[in-house]
Amino acid sequence: MRSFLTRFLRSAQETLIAFGNLWVYVPPVPESPEAPLDGPAPGHPEALRPDIPLSAVERALHRQFLGADPGEGTGPGP
Repeated sequence: MRSFLTRFLRSAQETLIAFGNLWVYVPPVPESPEAPLDGPAPGHPEALRPDIPLSAVERALHRQFLGADPGEGTGPGP
């Protein structure tokens, strides 16, 4: 009786998953990203603006994380 119940519940679970996949498409996760992620996308609100210099706090954080002073008017990029 226990094995029947286990088989029935497993079958019911697989059936519900298959039925859910018909109604809610979940795209597969790619193995590796197409392009390396090196920052926010263009136009993203967190993107750095090269025409605005970094604040003192931002420069201190840059020195703390990367060990170099980014200079005036440039972002923390290479």
